Amino acid sequence: MSRAISLEEENKELRRMLTIMRQKAYHNDQLLHSFFEAKLKLMSSTTLVELVSYLLNDFRRDFKLSSLTLMLLDPEDIVRDLLQGYEVNSIESELHLLKSQDPLNELFPDLTYFCGEPNETVRTFCFPHTASIQSCVLLPLIQDNCLIGSLNLGSHDQLRYSQFLSYDYVMYLASVLSTCIEICISRETLVRLSSIDSLTTTANRRSFNEHLSREINRCQRSSEPFVCMMLDIDHFKSINDRFGHLSGDQVLRAVAQLLKEKRRILDCVARYGGEEFALLLPSCSLDTGLRIAEELRNTISQTPFYGQEGESIQVTCSIGLTVCDPKHPQYYRDVEKLKSNLISSADQALYRSKHNGRNSVHHQPCPMLISP
Repeated sequence: MSRAISLEEENKELRRMLTIMRQKAYHNDQLLHSFFEAKLKLMSSTTLVELVSYLLNDFRRDFKLSSLTLMLLDPEDIVRDLLQGYEVNSIESELHLLKSQDPLNELFPDLTYFCGEPNETVRTFCFPHTASIQSCVLLPLIQDNCLIGSLNLGSHDQLRYSQFLSYDYVMYLASVLSTCIEICISRETLVRLSSIDSLTTTANRRSFNEHLSREINRCQRSSEPFVCMMLDIDHFKSINDRFGHLSGDQVLRAVAQLLKEKRRILDCVARYGGEEFALLLPSCSLDTGLRIAEELRNTISQTPFYGQEGESIQVTCSIGLTVCDPKHPQYYRDVEKLKSNLISSADQALYRSKHNGRNSVHHQPCPMLISP
């Protein structure tokens, strides 16, 4: 009788253990599936903003993390430029850009992850905006044997991350993330280099033409006019002849910087060629465009410019502009022809400013396209 009871209890215990093992196997299967999905989402991110947004939002939610912070090494502000408009380094932000590698070296002296209960330093540095983090795993982001950042996962559960367990799967995910970060940075940097004028860091002519096409389409949808403007530095050849080409380049950079500082958020500033700049002003009427052009002309004429050796250079500019008016639907019969007409009209207005003594602003209506 006791033998039967013993077998029954043994079978019951075996069934209990089998149930636990099945539950663990199911949990592990779900976890691996989640990490596989995370890997696919990381690898499919085409921009750094998309990648960071996924990590700080969806990844944190999917893995039920109490806190997630991302630190990236960015001594030359390359990452910051790519993340324009994304909040970084604020008290509430979960994304921090580091100028120096020293903090990362202190976290990962042997380039391996840290797991377990965080000390006060780790809590303060890695999870500054989340109280009561009881366990965490800090993952070094490494590319070409160089620390480029840290992904920090925190939990209020003391048993979530234990120093006695192995976390090879998250280290693998960290290696995937490191590669994806570098790919996004390289891809976006290459795209930017192909669309930016190297001397002035404004948009180049090809990029301006692409902006113009998009603005025409937007204008057609929104029924809001926009201004196309051409700005040319007066007597630029004499600046080069008198002060040298290096000083001329310095003036170009300074004028470009001034235009970028004065532009509205959606405005496009481009170096169209030589000493000529092109500007697009979305949602802008003729009156507003003329006022902005006059303000730019006046600002440039009153701004002190300096050459390579610190010599003072007086600079003025001439400006011509035209308006794309969405009230005329025949404008959109031929977008390429409309682009050509807009640029030609702004150029003709610029010529009038030059012809009438320079340092002035003129407007030239854009001719309507003839319907086929």
